[in-house]
Amino acid sequence: MKKSLFNKFLGIVIPSLLESKSELTTDELEEQEKFSLDPNDPADVTFAKVFTKNGGKFFYCDDVENFRHNLKSLLQESPWQKPYCSDQSVRDILAPIDFFYEDNHQNADFAISTCEFLVGFNGAIMVSGEQTKNVKIEALPDTLIIVAYTSQIVKNIGEGLRGVQTKYGNKHPVVTTIRTKDSVSMISDTDRAKDLYVFLVEDFKEHR
Repeated sequence: MKKSLFNKFLGIVIPSLLESKSELTTDELEEQEKFSLDPNDPADVTFAKVFTKNGGKFFYCDDVENFRHNLKSLLQESPWQKPYCSDQSVRDILAPIDFFYEDNHQNADFAISTCEFLVGFNGAIMVSGEQTKNVKIEALPDTLIIVAYTSQIVKNIGEGLRGVQTKYGNKHPVVTTIRTKDSVSMISDTDRAKDLYVFLVEDFKEHR
């Protein structure tokens, strides 16, 4: 993990990289150049760059406590009031925040979940029925917050699918990918496009 790059993500959402360059100052242009894709970047940096360029909101967190702090700050500034979370591991992590969760996803205005993998090359999020409890992605609220760990970043979908196979064997659940709305170009993919927030927690392999 390149801390020099991700330190600027602490507690803040990265602004969209889609702003017109004509509207940026010299300092802002230099800052934007730091997020230009480089074939030599590791998968975690590539994911962050592609994800934010496509309109995703990204937080880097040193640990679980930092994640709780950043999430609480985000929620205090947001209009969301009714969280849905079917993932018990996330509920356990967020227990100190004392959330009241909606039991029915149809009544919620945002959802929180873990994932299987973050895919570096296209900034997609790979999830399975283990996280969603087989609720279809398109049925979840439009705003989706993903909690992931640095050990869950893969270079491409093929690597992610191999990881799912290793994790679940022949009983692996249905797997799909979620992308930001700005990254979707085909009408058939729009149902799985969400307003995405990713909280990347520093390498807690025991939570995978």
